[in-house]
Amino acid sequence: MTTTPTIPATTVVLRSVLEDDFALACCEWSEARSQQQQKDTPAHRTAVAEAGARIDAVLDMYLEARVAA
Repeated sequence: MTTTPTIPATTVVLRSVLEDDFALACCEWSEARSQQQQKDTPAHRTAVAEAGARIDAVLDMYLEARVAA
């Protein structure tokens, strides 16, 4: 008899939260990028950089969660 490995419920919830956070971060990056394309200002460049950093952080957490599971 073979058993199929199961994913712990906490991992599934964490994955879902991170996927939602990633989608939100991507939307924020897109909006910041759009504003920067309309008018390139230091504030808009900062917003793009911050949104990009948030995307990186979420991806790092996602990878860490995969390794831990």
